[in-house]
Amino acid sequence: MADNGPSGLLEACVVVGVSNERLKEIYQGKEKELPLVDAEVLQVHAPPFVTKESSSFEQAHAPAFSRVQKRRSFKKKRERAASTANDPAKTNESAVAYSEDLSVPQNIDLIALPQLCFPDGLRITSESKKDAYHFLVFTDVFGNQTHGVVAQYCKSIQYQDNEIYQNGNRSTKSQRLYTQYSICVISKYPYYNSLRDCLSCFLLELKTSRMSEFEEQVKEFSAKLALVPIPPPGPLHVVFNLRPLQIELPSRLEPDRTVVDLDLHLPFLCFKPKQILQIISSILMEQRIVFLSTDWAKLTLVAESFMIYIHPLCWQHPFVPVLSRQMLDFIMAPTAYLMGCHTYHFDEVAEEMDDLVLVDIDEGTVSSSGSGTLKLPEVPLTARDFFIYRAKELQLNYDLDLCHVGTCTDVNELRAHRRQWQQKINTVILNATLELIVNIFRSGLGRCKEAMSYRKRFIALTFLLLMLVSHDDFPPSL
Repeated sequence: MADNGPSGLLEACVVVGVSNERLKEIYQGKEKELPLVDAEVLQVHAPPFVTKESSSFEQAHAPAFSRVQKRRSFKKKRERAASTANDPAKTNESAVAYSEDLSVPQNIDLIALPQLCFPDGLRITSESKKDAYHFLVFTDVFGNQTHGVVAQYCKSIQYQDNEIYQNGNRSTKSQRLYTQYSICVISKYPYYNSLRDCLSCFLLELKTSRMSEFEEQVKEFSAKLALVPIPPPGPLHVVFNLRPLQIELPSRLEPDRTVVDLDLHLPFLCFKPKQILQIISSILMEQRIVFLSTDWAKLTLVAESFMIYIHPLCWQHPFVPVLSRQMLDFIMAPTAYLMGCHTYHFDEVAEEMDDLVLVDIDEGTVSSSGSGTLKLPEVPLTARDFFIYRAKELQLNYDLDLCHVGTCTDVNELRAHRRQWQQKINTVILNATLELIVNIFRSGLGRCKEAMSYRKRFIALTFLLLMLVSHDDFPPSL
């Protein structure tokens, strides 16, 4: 992805939820059952945090984190009480909490974003829900990706029913309800763990502050993240404080590699080595793959791990690890893809298309939507055996490393120890998967050696040599 200027951690921060106008409609409607409502964009904060009305002098002296590419405007004016009363339909529009024009990055689809922030739908409930996090990947028409981390949190709301009389006295009956809001932090870089830590700190601050300050707090939080620089490739990392945590942004090990800020051992906790080999084989053979789970967070984290496993190869087909219930039609696409959806839609997805590779993360199974038996070329025996041996050597239980250590009273020290352990495990897994890819090619060359022409043998051997020496990106077709 080409950079047009200095780049910060934040691309945009979007708040999604139910507008006050819609809440009033629900209350006045006196629905017996709490409805499933459409989520709306309520706020958008994106660098350089200026409006169109800003003077040319202010734009010329914008901060270093401002973007120079063109933006599209996302405009919403607050509804006045009089106009709302005359035209109630206006309250159903997707809104941004500003009255000014906002600068929004071109690669962010504000129409689809509410569905992705609430892939299960948004419902007003009578009980509070715990905070929940999940992760998103956005891909533009050129294949460039941006990444999002979504934090869902509950907010209590109150309204009063019509006045009622009890024992001759007039009183009001109050009911407490809860609605969810999402804060989605979008970045050009896959800093999943770091951005989740940032949002965890911010939600802690939100819950101890007034709602009247909410908009300014989100803007201040966005500005802080936009000022955080991205570390260059190499051994240097960026560390910054966001109370009460110390956040660390790991750097890319090599210029041609992506950032690894997730736990690469998660697939090994969900699948046996045999299933992991089946999934990698499906990816290398460019199949139509659908990941399923009851946990939205697992979909992106596991799918992204497999994208890293196949390095230096690169998946160049549609990659949508989270599909909301309104987006299931995407599975009808006639091309190879990797997508993900809730396990609730397993039967529906399996019936729609034949020859889909269905990966159930929760059950640790890999199957086909057609005959039920997965028909894929087997990984060469030597490559398979080496990989299974490496997988059995992995020490994936973090608690075992703490048996000889006393209880740590410093949360940042404990987190630092966890990061060191995770980086060590990630390095071992990256070496094992790279060895797997090399052994697949090497074994494949040996098996078809006699049948290949000299020209094809030369091209294949050159390809293998480049993989071993330079680790450059290659087309996915094998």
